[in-house]
Amino acid sequence: MIELSESRIYEFEEFRLEAKSHRLFRRAGGEIVPLTPKAVELLLFFVRNAGRILSKDELLDAVWENSFVEEANISQTIFVLRKTLGENTKKPRFILTVPNRGYQFIAQVSEINPNDSILEESFFADAGSPEIQNPKPEIRNPKSKIQNPKLALFAAILLVAAIGIYWFYPAAKPVSVREIKTIAILPFEDLSAEQTDKYLGVSLADALANKFGGLKQITVRPTRTVLKYAGNREDASKIGRELKVDAVLDGRIQRVGEQIRVHVQLIRTADNATIWTENFDDRFTNFFAVQDSISQKVLASLAVQLDEKERENFNRRGTENAAAYQDYLRGQYFWNKRTADNLKKAVEHFEMAIAKDSNFALAFTGLSNSYQLLAEYGAEAPHDVFPKAKAAARKALEIDERSAEAHTALAYTQAFYDWDWAGAEASFKRAIELNSNYATGHQWYAEYLIAMGRFEESRAHLERALEIDPVSPIILSDLAALYDHMDKPDEEIAQALKVIEIDPNFAYGHFYLGLGYERKGMYREASETLAKTMTLFGEPEECAEEVKAAFAKNGMSGWWKKRLEQIENRPHLKNFQAFYKALVKIRLGDKEGALEALNQAFQRKDRLIINAKYEPRLDALRQDARFQDLLRRMGL
Repeated sequence: MIELSESRIYEFEEFRLEAKSHRLFRRAGGEIVPLTPKAVELLLFFVRNAGRILSKDELLDAVWENSFVEEANISQTIFVLRKTLGENTKKPRFILTVPNRGYQFIAQVSEINPNDSILEESFFADAGSPEIQNPKPEIRNPKSKIQNPKLALFAAILLVAAIGIYWFYPAAKPVSVREIKTIAILPFEDLSAEQTDKYLGVSLADALANKFGGLKQITVRPTRTVLKYAGNREDASKIGRELKVDAVLDGRIQRVGEQIRVHVQLIRTADNATIWTENFDDRFTNFFAVQDSISQKVLASLAVQLDEKERENFNRRGTENAAAYQDYLRGQYFWNKRTADNLKKAVEHFEMAIAKDSNFALAFTGLSNSYQLLAEYGAEAPHDVFPKAKAAARKALEIDERSAEAHTALAYTQAFYDWDWAGAEASFKRAIELNSNYATGHQWYAEYLIAMGRFEESRAHLERALEIDPVSPIILSDLAALYDHMDKPDEEIAQALKVIEIDPNFAYGHFYLGLGYERKGMYREASETLAKTMTLFGEPEECAEEVKAAFAKNGMSGWWKKRLEQIENRPHLKNFQAFYKALVKIRLGDKEGALEALNQAFQRKDRLIINAKYEPRLDALRQDARFQDLLRRMGL
């Protein structure tokens, strides 16, 4: 370890570092710069070896001698140093990263005389620093303090005022550990040499998020929201502020053969303070123990007290079969990617998990959710996958009736395929009763309520979902969809712009923005935006160019005629929902064609046909007996 008993003082740029007192100052004004002891030790080693490239092993030996730590400790401590020193990593002034070799302190360092009177006069007032035990600084001019009682009184008043400001203005203080109520669990970074299990970092974060999701005291951001930060470790506290959370759980995984090490740290967002950090080591096949250890440590560090029922739910694993659990994690990894190909991979892994453990409720729920989204994304026909989704949800509930996720999965099928309105509402309410922090439960219930015309109730559940997951593009998009059904284009446009601000490439944000523009008569903007939506949903660029060319020639009518032609003739649109086709035809004034498309959507059980009753674009059909009969057959 570094010896700190010497009384050397180092200066570099605007900073002064005292080895003996373990303190860093800003030279202008003598302000103390707060640093952890390890950060100071590392900084001392750097300045003593300024100009020399230091390997990671050398830094570990010097600063963490006889301690069982890993290279991640160096990276984290250097990150803290850089932030404290105001370092610009693109144009470093202090610590330079030398690829494949280590680090180099590049600032000019000078040693000064520790007996310098100017130094002591600058810093004597700081003698009470908590870092020093019984400090006794030599004061060159003590007489000035004794003979100026007015100055002393003025200083005392200033000190009391400063303390008062600190305690009575909460915004000036970071939240305490007990006040942490919202956290984000970032996808764990994989440091393994081979990185054969790329699913692992995301899936461990997802498993922990699900574990904490049932607690009333803590709100955890869903995995789908933090997924975009996979591989981004530049500033965990910045990510936390973007996600609007009090703290961030950040981690790294390293696997060597059958051994696995997980390094975890809980970081307070307000000041980037590390609340705790720890390593967890075990065999890869005993991944349960690692997950349980991390989750228990988080509970303890946040001083969360669970009652007996909460602790029972918190400790449930779902399976004791490690191999089945690994397949489940892989399934969750692919499900969170939300593309047709990845959803099919998710189905495969969930089925593999079930084959290894036929009583694994979470695997059945994952299977149900995957089948449902395959239909919604147009990858499979509803008749082919929804019955499978319902059977899987039923099986999950047979195994674990208290699973909010399973009740939500069942409710989705009941509402959007069976048209069992009473059954769906009962299932949604049961899911929310079991876990009021499950954002997807509120979101899908809100979508159901839109179809029922209960718009204010829908808004309330969307707002609750946004309290849990305030930066979720899909939940924000559902709020835009609500405004679309309420025929409020100004609010729809404003909401869609919020979605795009969070995720510029999120297709549904552009979709509702285009619909809002169209409703407002802003046809050029609608043409451009809706064309962009097509490419964001994965359609060929040529399709977007075709509709824009049609608009240039024949306005919005030409745009929709070309779009209808594409829907009816392009192979990639063979599973395009007939309900959307009805909306295109009604725009073109083809009532008969719209009714024909609606009946086709009814026969196919298109996901969106349940919105027919309150879809404002269908007002022209509202009094038609055939339209009323369609609604009657759906039970609406």
